Amino acid sequence: MKKIKGFGGRSYGPAKGEGKEIDLGSLQKVQQEMAKKLEQLEASFSQVEVTASAGGGAVKVRATCDYRIISIEYDDELLQDKDMLNDLIIAAVNEALREIQKRRDEEMMKITQDQLRL
Repeated sequence: MKKIKGFGGRSYGPAKGEGKEIDLGSLQKVQQEMAKKLEQLEASFSQVEVTASAGGGAVKVRATCDYRIISIEYDDELLQDKDMLNDLIIAAVNEALREIQKRRDEEMMKITQDQLRL
């Protein structure tokens, strides 16, 4: 690998004898392992549930981390105010979606950090 001279006389790039050749076979193996782990993780998201609520618990939404709503529960008093019920359902579903994304991001971070350690 060739050294590149930067401003101020600094050399960028590996010194003689320090350059590593990239092993494409091992890189492909790592990529395949990562793809397999991501596939397994995606499949596991259907088993991970989150719960979110709105209106101080007046509306509760249960969902899985593969973006499926399992149930929506609400207080019967909300049936008298359709607009309020609608707003609280939307707020609870949006909160559930935020929680799902947070969980998915955390799990993806675990896998990518483990992979970077290799």
